[in-house]
Amino acid sequence: MKRFASDLLTVAWGVVQDALHRKVFYAVLAFTAILILLVPMLPSAEVGVQLDLAREAALGLVSIMAFVLAVILASTILPGEMGKRTIYNALSRPVSRKRYFLGKYLGILAVLAASLLVAYGVVLALVGVKFGVFSPGLAKALLAIFLEGALLAAVAMLASVHLSPVVCVLLTGLFYVVCHVKGDFLYRTMTDPGHPAVLRGLAGLFYYLLPNLERLNINETVAHGERVFRVGAPELLLLLGLAAAFAAVFLSLGAFLLERKDL
Repeated sequence: MKRFASDLLTVAWGVVQDALHRKVFYAVLAFTAILILLVPMLPSAEVGVQLDLAREAALGLVSIMAFVLAVILASTILPGEMGKRTIYNALSRPVSRKRYFLGKYLGILAVLAASLLVAYGVVLALVGVKFGVFSPGLAKALLAIFLEGALLAAVAMLASVHLSPVVCVLLTGLFYVVCHVKGDFLYRTMTDPGHPAVLRGLAGLFYYLLPNLERLNINETVAHGERVFRVGAPELLLLLGLAAAFAAVFLSLGAFLLERKDL
């Protein structure tokens, strides 16, 4: 067990070090922080809702940052090491391919979590200085954003075993869009008798197989003070279970493919 944990931490720390040497990492963080600080300049419908709109806009920017970081890191980490042939150094320690794959994923999660903590601090500072309000409850939305990023990273890493980074980014982006519209678009498609049976069957297949990422989108609810629906511990645990279950499936498939890949 100690050897297993040691291998995971060693590989994960390598990912963190690699991210800290990437200019794109700092560029995404800085660009997001600047945009968040510019949020109060956006026009608001009413003065009384400026705070809620500012928090919602800031959380939306953080969501975009998490998507970009998770997908770029997860899509490039394996192909990059395969291309540089540095993967052989890690696997010759020896570290099993499954531990290597899982360690890389945990490293990405560590980078994502640290980035979200920085963004959380920026949002709290903005809201506190501009509106004189302390909003620690925004952490709930940050947790949901982290869970979505973790799930997308698992999808991108699965795809990256055999596909190029560009294709991985495109496929993960498509996965993101489909999983956000499945609750409406796919449901209507599979229940509309006017559509061909094959189309309805495919829509039904994807509807039940793919996760509903829209459930992880609680930015608006949290930003508006949870006035209509309160996000408590049961709801957060449900979201955690949803993300963890699907991420485990994608990670298992990715590790399985890497085990059988001819390196």
